[in-house]
Amino acid sequence: MPPDTDPAVADRRAGEAPAGGWLGFLDGRLRAAVLEAVGQDAAPDDALRGLYISDEQAVALAAQVAPPGAEERLDAAARVLGLDALEAAVLAVVAAPDLDPRFGRLFAYLHDDLTRRLATPRLAGRLLAGEGVAEADVVACFAPHRTLARVGALRRPAEDATQPLADRPVRPADRLAAFLLGASGAGESHAAPLRRVQPAPDGAGRPEAVARIAQLLAGDGDVPLIVCGADGAAVLADAAQGPLILLDVRDLLEPDARDDARVAAALEGALVVLDGLDGLDPPTRMRVDRALDHLGGRCVVLAASRSEALALAERTALVVEVAEPSFAERRRAWARAAGTEDVDDVAAKFRLSIAQIAAGARISRVEAQARGEATPTVGDLDLGARHASSTRLGELATRLPVRMGWDELVLPERQRDLLRSISAYLRHRDRVLTDWGYDRTVARTQGLKILFAGESGTGKTMAAEVVAHDLGLELFRVDLATVVSKYIGETEKNLERIFTAAHGSNAILFFDEADALFGKRSEVSDSHDRYANIEVAFLLQRMEAYPGAVVLATNFKRNIDDAFIRRLDFVVDFPFPEAEDRRRIWELLLPEQAPLADDLDLDFLARQFKLSGGAIRNCSLAAAFQAADDGDMIHMRHLVRAVAQEYGKQGRLTLEADFEHFHHLVR
Repeated sequence: MPPDTDPAVADRRAGEAPAGGWLGFLDGRLRAAVLEAVGQDAAPDDALRGLYISDEQAVALAAQVAPPGAEERLDAAARVLGLDALEAAVLAVVAAPDLDPRFGRLFAYLHDDLTRRLATPRLAGRLLAGEGVAEADVVACFAPHRTLARVGALRRPAEDATQPLADRPVRPADRLAAFLLGASGAGESHAAPLRRVQPAPDGAGRPEAVARIAQLLAGDGDVPLIVCGADGAAVLADAAQGPLILLDVRDLLEPDARDDARVAAALEGALVVLDGLDGLDPPTRMRVDRALDHLGGRCVVLAASRSEALALAERTALVVEVAEPSFAERRRAWARAAGTEDVDDVAAKFRLSIAQIAAGARISRVEAQARGEATPTVGDLDLGARHASSTRLGELATRLPVRMGWDELVLPERQRDLLRSISAYLRHRDRVLTDWGYDRTVARTQGLKILFAGESGTGKTMAAEVVAHDLGLELFRVDLATVVSKYIGETEKNLERIFTAAHGSNAILFFDEADALFGKRSEVSDSHDRYANIEVAFLLQRMEAYPGAVVLATNFKRNIDDAFIRRLDFVVDFPFPEAEDRRRIWELLLPEQAPLADDLDLDFLARQFKLSGGAIRNCSLAAAFQAADDGDMIHMRHLVRAVAQEYGKQGRLTLEADFEHFHHLVR
């Protein structure tokens, strides 16, 4: 006869543990079951008794008591998992071998098999059934739709399909077992490690988005909620008023990883949130879509952008877009994280998420501490912001050094004023467009589309370096000649990869050889002409969507279609340098540290030789190597010979009228 049922188990609506605790209750049931089994032993003198647990050992084990502390943790687990009394009793049976090895030996005794030390649904039913509770009620607690399975609390290790379903072993999830043992960190899964996001102490800003998401989380419904934006996780945690457990959607396809996330969320009072939608191929998308049905509860997904959320386009979903933090929000975040009020410049120039600002501030503080200073400087903040900017551009473009300042740039005042206007726009765009309300009146994007036009060597690349240096931004060069493809559709794919990689980089993009794509539009006479125009329109569209500066450089402005030039924000023409400018360039390109002879005549070089800044750089360097090879200082003869070499490279004649009394050096 089964033992009488404890009232705490009979009343399945109750959540309270029995007076002696669940393990104490289980001890009583085990003692009764062992004594019953001993009384039914038909072979007490069995010669093989040493190969299994004897009756005397079982009785002695059953007489012992559960370890201290386990009852409180079982109680806490039942409470946070939302278990009723019967489910809590089942959890106690399943978890008992993890909490005390003697339970495993007692289970083996009751199974009559020394190797079977885990609980089974049938054994749980045998131990817990009684008045008011049938074995079937207990076995039903293991069903997939019941709470224990739904929250991921149970595991079935190495199932043997030849065993009856009710006799297959069950154990608690590793994370739950670790919690019950008081060693929560020991249950962390290595197959699919979980990431956590805690609510920001001072909030994540964007109060409208927080309120909207909180409203949707509070409502009923099984429609997935997709939160888009770089700060989506922080805003979602703020709206949920609790931590988030982030699970990659690819791990969602693994039942153990899915269950691990659910039990972790239950134990920690967190919300399970999916992310990692980028880069899903169509077959994986379909599998993820089907796996969402097995997640249980409200499905919440993070996406970096609305386009990334299209991975779940086959499923109806509620989408909330989280705007980038405003200039004021970035300024507050920088001041709080960096411990300084001198943050207006870095907050204006770098469009970072709140999480990126926190990371950038940590880097800036480390830089300051390395010098023995308590507060980061403006340079430290710029460095931290550059490191915090997320980018994969290095795989697709060339990062250019940005060492040059305004003093090294030799250009007429009109061009310098244009470049300073570009720098001022990028520095103050958020203040003017957002804080001053111009984004509502002019309704324009906050990025810049710029054309640099001029002959090779006139300073287009250097001008981009100077602007980037002035702003503390990174500069990446993309050669459009290598991006444009003769195959239809490939150019757009190449451009899309570049702009996708640039997202969040805050970098200036420098597209060289722009005339390779922005040539005069042809009459549409065949499909290639039509697709060439589509490629140009696509580049303009992506340039307008990019929040930073995009510079197109060309040596032949006359080849650029006028209709496209009108859609640009700035056009800077780089003229060939005049004699006065050429002399200044010669001065800048002959370093102070170099051994310069007294016979140098820079006025003659600037007046007689019409060279671009790039050509003068080549001449200065070539003369230095000649002088080093002679073991001498840099003399005028070295510079003149270097100019003659540059003339030869350009296919120009070395006329006596140009070289005058130095002509004998180059004949």
